[in-house]
Parts: sequence; structure tokens; C-alpha cells
Amino acid sequence: MSLTGESAVAAGSIDLDDFCLKYPFNSRCEDYLPGTQALTEADEPYLAAATLATATAGDRLLAKGLDDPAYLVIESGPSIADYGISAICTHLGCVVNWDEAAESFICPCHGSKFDAFGEVTNGPAARSLPLVTVVVKDDQIRLLNQEPSR
Repeated sequence: MSLTGESAVAAGSIDLDDFCLKYPFNSRCEDYLPGTQALTEADEPYLAAATLATATAGDRLLAKGLDDPAYLVIESGPSIADYGISAICTHLGCVVNWDEAAESFICPCHGSKFDAFGEVTNGPAARSLPLVTVVVKDDQIRLLNQEPSR
């Protein structure tokens, strides 16, 4: 017999990150902060209000916190997108740089290029940059190393 929903959480048999992404208004998720804190390159926590006060739509901000760095995506409003883009090139694992003028990610190792959403535009990389989930809650920006639910 498999447990579902509330009974699975009560029994401690499911991951709260997954559960609270699917059921954010469940009472067990009210104070739960999923994932890990997004950090700046200086290891300071990104705070949503302060980040949005200085960011503009189209910005890509490098964030640490997961095993590999990822870029936060700033959308119009501005607002922080519910997804981030891995900063690790799918060719040989180098950290890609965001080129604001070209609106693309560029790998410094072998020249692979990716568009603003991480899709390959020029090899040698053959695969797009993976996406991660971004959650903003209580002024915190949290990262989860999983594909965002769409």
C-alpha cells in the first residue's frame, strides 16, 4: 500500500521539497523553506527585495548554494523567475559566463554559446544548460536541484 498526500507527510515517507512544491498551501508547508539559500559570489545570501531593487528584466545573476552554480533569471516587473539556469557547460563542465550585451551564455573553455534560456546556439556543446527550481519565500531565494514543474 502506498501513502499519498497528507498521510505520506505525516508518516515521514516523502520529501518535503517535492510535497511543498506540489501543495504549497498545505499547512505543513506554511513555514517550510525548500532547498538551499541562494548565495552571491561573495557568499552573502541573496534577499529578494534587495535583489529586485537593483535588478532589471533580462539580468542573469550567478548564484551559489547547490553543488554547482546556477543563474537566477530576472523577468519583467522585475520579478525572480521560478527557474534558474545551470552555470555548468554541458560540453566539458566549465562555468559559463553571462554576456549581457549579447544576451547569451558563453563558455570560456571551448566557445559554446547558449541563449538567454540556456538553449545551445553554437557548439561544441550538444545539450542545453539544465534548469533548476527557484523558490522565493519570506524574502529568501531558495534553489532546488531539480527540473522546475511547468
